[in-house]
Amino acid sequence: MIGIWNRRAGAQLAAGVCAGVLLAAGGIGSAAAQQKDVVIGTHEAGSSHYLAGAAIADVLSKHSGMTGKLVAVSGAGVWLPMMENREVDLGVESFHGVWQAYRGAKPFAKAYAIRLVLVGGGINVGLYVRDDSPAKSRKDIKGLRIGARYPGAPNIATYAEAELANVGLDWSSVAPVPRTSLYAGQREDVTQKRLDVFYASVGSAVTRELDSNVGIRFLGADNSPAAVARMRKVYPAMLTQVQPGAPGIKQPMWLTYLPAYLVARADLPDDVVYKVVKTLWEKNADLRKVDAKMKGWTTAKFATDQAAIPYHPGAIRFYKEMKAWSAAAEKNQKDVARAK
Repeated sequence: MIGIWNRRAGAQLAAGVCAGVLLAAGGIGSAAAQQKDVVIGTHEAGSSHYLAGAAIADVLSKHSGMTGKLVAVSGAGVWLPMMENREVDLGVESFHGVWQAYRGAKPFAKAYAIRLVLVGGGINVGLYVRDDSPAKSRKDIKGLRIGARYPGAPNIATYAEAELANVGLDWSSVAPVPRTSLYAGQREDVTQKRLDVFYASVGSAVTRELDSNVGIRFLGADNSPAAVARMRKVYPAMLTQVQPGAPGIKQPMWLTYLPAYLVARADLPDDVVYKVVKTLWEKNADLRKVDAKMKGWTTAKFATDQAAIPYHPGAIRFYKEMKAWSAAAEKNQKDVARAK
């Protein structure tokens, strides 16, 4: 069981979650020396965010001189207010949820003072068609039928809108067909040709099945600055290159990447954040030893020039030392701060 320390009350709370052995904290210099524990907010046990938080807590406890502890709750709507009271230091959340919280956009009623620590693992997503479709690129999908609205998962409609914007299209450029859920019925939409263009994650179970049965092709995105800028008018999308091998990926292509973020409260001392990043960078392989599903949490992704919110100064300091902070990242840092 992980004990969660309530700093205001000075009492230990029962979290009812498991995440390995927590070791005693030790001094690590300046502000970090005074911080004996690092409390991480995550979703409930069983979620991918919980898994990531547990792995991070384990590695920090073993190697940082601080003790990693979890607050496993229903979501960021609970642990973000705890950050304001300094009961939570770090949090794991989808990049889109972080962007909404930073800006005070729905479903959040206010903006939160949070900063990015590192970009974690995630999934690539995009548009695909059947192998026998005449569409050879995204520009060819104009006028074709595609799922839309998704009231059961409204973020999906936002993501799909950005995929269209990537090549200068919008909902009026295609034939949108209302769908409640992304994957419920997608198999039939493909096999029975009820739609022409589909949105899914690379490697998902449905795309594996459909590629085996009827054959599918993902349509690569345009990674030019202008194309990415169009997407970012919809939401802060980022692209990564995907290599052949996964179902529907016939050649190298750029597709949208939906990562998880590790964020910190803005007032967490720079030295503490520096130590967190340094530990997770130097002991990166240990994250995968905790759980193989952490394979996407690699140092190559930690610092990006496509971040949705500003990085914490303590993280930037480390990335500059590692020559991982680019001029493009510096420009993006200023851009996202101004865009709030």
